[in-house]
Amino acid sequence: MLFRNIINSNFLFTNYHNPNHKKIVLKKKLTLLNQNKILHINAEKPIKTPNKWIILLTTAVNVNGESEYRKQLYKTQILKWLKNTSYYIYVVESTGVDLNITHERLKFISFKLPKLASSSQSEATSMLYLLDQIKDDANFIDCTHILKVTGRYFLQNINNVLNGCIHDLDAYLQHHCNHVIRWQNTEYYGIRKTILKDFLSTVLNEGLIEHKIYDFIFKNKLTFARIGPFKNNIERGGDKLIIRNL
Repeated sequence: MLFRNIINSNFLFTNYHNPNHKKIVLKKKLTLLNQNKILHINAEKPIKTPNKWIILLTTAVNVNGESEYRKQLYKTQILKWLKNTSYYIYVVESTGVDLNITHERLKFISFKLPKLASSSQSEATSMLYLLDQIKDDANFIDCTHILKVTGRYFLQNINNVLNGCIHDLDAYLQHHCNHVIRWQNTEYYGIRKTILKDFLSTVLNEGLIEHKIYDFIFKNKLTFARIGPFKNNIERGGDKLIIRNL
């Protein structure tokens, strides 16, 4: 018998948004007698399975006559991800341009995507293409969660942010959200690997990705936490708005 006796135990069961993800919180210090050895466990935080993250950056160089600007911006940001994080980085580029960056923690995949209904369909199609290309990669197989980030952004201190989150949730969402219009910003979001394709399939044919992710999260009653904001001085594509607290 693994534990022959439990002394001074007081268990509290809690639920993070979903009964399928029960966590055990020990309110007191437990003294466990295990095969004549006393083990002391101080478990004030939930017992949890650590997430294993990879980063997925979406890029498109030849857009709106901005190819040189975008090429330099993407290169700069990719190098920041490599220098300032420990994660394996996957980059998908959807206009057939190679950024000529090599690194042991980087895989860059470029292909030429035909013009689609909107940037939402383009992004979903690009990500699905990448997922198919990397499905046999060891780093992809080993991960539990994927952090998708629009390639023009670098999220400062992201290692500590992700390490400090509650683990084993379905999604980690940007703090910009509007419940009235069912809108969730998607400049970045983290998602459990096993449900990413299901989400992207909802965007393939129509609709805005910001509405689709909102509905996907709440209709499926997924567990989630919010991360950010992150300081930012890079304008977004399209309307050129700079979201200072991304």
